[in-house]
Amino acid sequence: MAKRRGASAPRTARDWLPYAAIPAAYAVLGRLGARATPRAHVQPQLGFDELVFGTVPSVAVQQLAWDPDDPRWWDLAAFVVYLSHFVVTLAIALALWFRDVDRFRRWRRLVLLTTFAGFATYLTYPAVPPWLASIRGDMPRADRVVKAIWEHFGARRIGAVFGQDSGVAFEVGALPSLHAAAPFLATLFLWDRRGLRGPLVVYTVAMAATLVYTGDHFVFDILLGWAYAAAVHALLR
Repeated sequence: MAKRRGASAPRTARDWLPYAAIPAAYAVLGRLGARATPRAHVQPQLGFDELVFGTVPSVAVQQLAWDPDDPRWWDLAAFVVYLSHFVVTLAIALALWFRDVDRFRRWRRLVLLTTFAGFATYLTYPAVPPWLASIRGDMPRADRVVKAIWEHFGARRIGAVFGQDSGVAFEVGALPSLHAAAPFLATLFLWDRRGLRGPLVVYTVAMAATLVYTGDHFVFDILLGWAYAAAVHALLR
């Protein structure tokens, strides 16, 4: 274990600047979204979910539990789990940076390679998520719950980022699900920490269930996200 010993500013910058490539690259994707959306695919993800479950799980679960006019506690819980994606990966990196620099750098490599493998797939095979497939008429209604909750809180401008033609988000970057890949990657990476196994498995499953319920991903997207994480982890192990 190599602990960080009074890291200098240049070294700190070298450690953390690679993470800045992720939002920078996603901003470029956002600019390309208008071109990619018309040619985005709804298969095989829609067909897989219908074949395995009989109907798209996002549709079935929302019919049972979602009321856009009256968000419940589980909607807020799903909202928090969804947004945790933007915190947890960096929180793990920060903890490792203070405790074990070598492991921090291994985690950074895993995150960057998984993320950019996903981004490359988004460009070459743009894919429609359930909420957008619903808008396009490819399947029954499935709302984007995260957008609706932002609007419920009065944050319509933020909610618009999660809508159609936002100009910021790459709305057809659904296959694989990087939201699902990240907690699974963390589970694989930290599996040797016995005390973390349970919480990480619960978090991975909770994220997967959230992505289905909120209409953000088909189950196929989630399984492929897990496959990407497993492949990168095995490659860099």
